[in-house]
Amino acid sequence: MNQRDDRPEARKQRITVVDEPQALTAYLDDLLQEIAEVTPRPSAPEAPPAVVKTAPAAPARALVTPIKPVPVAPPPPPTAPVQDHPPAWARKPFQCLLFRLGGVTLAIPLVKLTGILAMPRDITPMPGHSALFLGLTEHHGRKVKVVDISPHVLPPDRLAQRPPPGNLILIDEGRWGLVCDRVEETLTLSPELVRWRSPSGKRPWLSGTVIKHLCAILDADYLARSLEQGTWG
Repeated sequence: MNQRDDRPEARKQRITVVDEPQALTAYLDDLLQEIAEVTPRPSAPEAPPAVVKTAPAAPARALVTPIKPVPVAPPPPPTAPVQDHPPAWARKPFQCLLFRLGGVTLAIPLVKLTGILAMPRDITPMPGHSALFLGLTEHHGRKVKVVDISPHVLPPDRLAQRPPPGNLILIDEGRWGLVCDRVEETLTLSPELVRWRSPSGKRPWLSGTVIKHLCAILDADYLARSLEQGTWG
């Protein structure tokens, strides 16, 4: 009969195996708070019915004007919640490239992907830029701006666990290279499997999350636009 190993090392290993997916699920669930919570407006309180007071007996020729009850307006209908919907490229099954960053699986749609490079050895630093901007490298005679988005997309406890970057994910026709730990595989997703970010979400770099595959889908268009304008990070 196999006996359970209760040594501290074995217990620690079992806890790590159990906690890792739970931690990633908790992180993705936190990202899902992007979906706006729109609370219906409370109904207007009903006004108390008007009370018609009976006038005391009046002289024979006196006229009594009756008091008409004030009509009560019906309460306004509740405000409809904001509906999340996929972007144009995801209104039918679409493919994504999965890659790892600090132990978290991220995805980028193939229609927004320009290419994949091994992490270049020669990166020219460019002083005076944000901490995200690591420098410039060259690919096919074109300058690629190398950026590290991890401080803005990873939970703080993941930043210290990162291995050296192994690849660059090229977006925006090769203008930007996102560093990552490694690339993994392509995955075909149906739009209904994704919980799409609400337009009012606080993380505009996030397109949506897929709990089934424990991954977050990046909005490559937002990344390229905000990096170019210097408004991200």
